[in-house]
Amino acid sequence: MKLPKDPQKAKIARLIGCMAFYLFFCFCYGVVLGADSRGYIEMISAREPVYPILLWIFRSIFGTGFYLNVVVFVQSLLMGFAVWYSTERLAKRFVKSVPVFAGMYAVHAGVAVLCQYASERGSVYSGNIMTEGITISLWLIALTMIIEQVAEPDLGKLCLLLILLAVMTDTRKQMAVGYPALFGAMVLGRIGKEAPRMYFRRLALLFAGIVLSVLLALCGTRLYNLVLRGNFAQNTRDMNLVLTTSLYVADPEDEKLIGEEAVRELFRRTMKILDESESNYRYAGAGWSALELHYEEHFDVITVDTTGPLFIEYAQELGFAEGMEAEQEADRMSAVIVKSLFADNLGQYLRVYCASFLNGIVNTVAKRGGIFDLYALLACLAEAALIVLCFLKKESREAARGGMCVMLAMFANTGVAAALIFCQGRYMIYNMPFFYMAGLWLLENLIRGRRNESST
Repeated sequence: MKLPKDPQKAKIARLIGCMAFYLFFCFCYGVVLGADSRGYIEMISAREPVYPILLWIFRSIFGTGFYLNVVVFVQSLLMGFAVWYSTERLAKRFVKSVPVFAGMYAVHAGVAVLCQYASERGSVYSGNIMTEGITISLWLIALTMIIEQVAEPDLGKLCLLLILLAVMTDTRKQMAVGYPALFGAMVLGRIGKEAPRMYFRRLALLFAGIVLSVLLALCGTRLYNLVLRGNFAQNTRDMNLVLTTSLYVADPEDEKLIGEEAVRELFRRTMKILDESESNYRYAGAGWSALELHYEEHFDVITVDTTGPLFIEYAQELGFAEGMEAEQEADRMSAVIVKSLFADNLGQYLRVYCASFLNGIVNTVAKRGGIFDLYALLACLAEAALIVLCFLKKESREAARGGMCVMLAMFANTGVAAALIFCQGRYMIYNMPFFYMAGLWLLENLIRGRRNESST
């Protein structure tokens, strides 16, 4: 069954349907507060500026008693729009049949239902007071725009995309993965589509645009801190994520690698606490799965319960004033520890990284555990094979390029998250709908190509 020419009323009806779908969760389950929600509401210095400012705007307009309900209402509308936008745009480019088109919408509905009824969190992210409340929606739009840029480069749309990526980075630093995803997609996706001179000129222009976009994001954070705290500085505790892994893979005797006596003493105190809570690789079981699970279970013990308060208290003990001054000194000492330990513990660091990366791949495709681990890895191999097979057929190469963009985005997101934090479902959910949508359009294009061959 071929995809019919769509009247505008049908598109609007689908948009309303998408919004109504997410508003159902909004009205049925209301506002969901998590461990991170308080930090955004209180606009603490460790949080990026966009989401706290958004909450502040709604709080100023609607008052403290009701504004979070309005935030979740707007987030639900945004999610509905983003699902509609990405599905309509990608289906128009890659899909010809009604069942596959419907299947792409069903993917989004399936992800939402899994989040609400089958995940530990027990809620769709549009109902949460956390950055994912808007960044998942924005990522649906951004990756769709990346795929379209690879197919048909447009300078005006590229500028909008780079502004969107800057806003997303200032909402959640993880979203900086959009930059390598965009650049990598253009590097690989445009090969053979234009003359070499134009190809390299386009990449140079893109690189310059990415640099400007990153600078815009950095300036946005610094201006926010200047206005709010009188300090033209980046967020505090940015180094804390890398610090967590560095401490997890360290041994007590590594204190000799640290040159500063004051920082060495801080390291000793930290390792004593981590030893008591068994928050170190030495207490993990055998195998990558056991290592990653242990690391994930103890990540917050290290980051939230230990280094968060300990490093700031120690900075104050050294004479630094409470607030930004002590927090910035805590960041400096964190950087000293990370730089001092990294080279000596690189092998163990890579073990943890690879375990986390594999876990991230699984969490992007399915829920981790048992047979799902094997399923996720086989599904990735199957999708990679579909991309290769579609590239072999001229009429399905555009679909293959779209699938390649999705795989690049998935690996970029997993790679960055594995390097900085751990790959729990909350950080991997961004690319789950794209993975399955790409699988649908790749399979349809491959089958359609074979049918065309057999009919000639």
